[in-house]
Amino acid sequence: METEANDLVFCLIFLLIIFFSSVCYFLVYSGLFAPIEIRAQRPSFTSLRIAYKFARGPYKNAGHLFTEAHSLIPELKTIGIYYDDPQQVNPSELRYCVGIILSEGESEPDNTHLSTCLEYGFKELVLPAVDHAVLTTFPFKSTISIFIGVARVYPKLAEYIKESKLCAHPMIEIYEDDKIIFMSPLSKQDEFYVKETQEEELTHSGAEENQGKISVISLYSVFNINYTADSEEAQELSLHQINHCNDEQEETEKSQMNGVMEDSDESSGSSFEELNHS
Repeated sequence: METEANDLVFCLIFLLIIFFSSVCYFLVYSGLFAPIEIRAQRPSFTSLRIAYKFARGPYKNAGHLFTEAHSLIPELKTIGIYYDDPQQVNPSELRYCVGIILSEGESEPDNTHLSTCLEYGFKELVLPAVDHAVLTTFPFKSTISIFIGVARVYPKLAEYIKESKLCAHPMIEIYEDDKIIFMSPLSKQDEFYVKETQEEELTHSGAEENQGKISVISLYSVFNINYTADSEEAQELSLHQINHCNDEQEETEKSQMNGVMEDSDESSGSSFEELNHS
């Protein structure tokens, strides 16, 4: 009897070892220790034609839109764009859109794909090509890769950002077959804001708008450029970005003093803890 009990304990320990080893292997496979290199460069793609749906609420709720988009046309890449700083904006007021990349560059989208998206309530938008963007990639091996990527990438971006104080927004995630691209443009940012964000900003007071505005020192709304080959060019671009942010702030303050509400697209867009797309 005692021998049987010992055998049972041994089997349980053996099974636990196998279980935890499998979990550890799966986490490592999903990117737990994957290297993360944050860099500034021209993205590998140019302009993007997307079909999107706009939503408001906690970023963690974006998962059902990703599921819907991927289910419609599984062979196409999905994209998420996040506009507000979750540290400054109430979770229920966070703005984002999720969609499908229909085509890149000068190529035309497949008419069947476009018709399908429009039929299911998606809207069409062309995102511009940019010369400079802060970006990094993360391996996309499983659904767990999304959670690990979000948990690991955004804190590193925040640390990288804090030292440079550059304007970069909104935050964009592109899901390809084997990798996730985390990207934020350093130019033409207003063209990444869907019309729903512009329409809704008109209903808010100036004080409420500024809660979600770009800030030079915000960890969630400024992204660094790191030119290892030419430090002078990096410094010049850094000063340009800082001045751009300061000019935007001055214009906003003048508008408020005159009692004028102007359309604005410069909302920050990332979430270091809430971007869970499951």
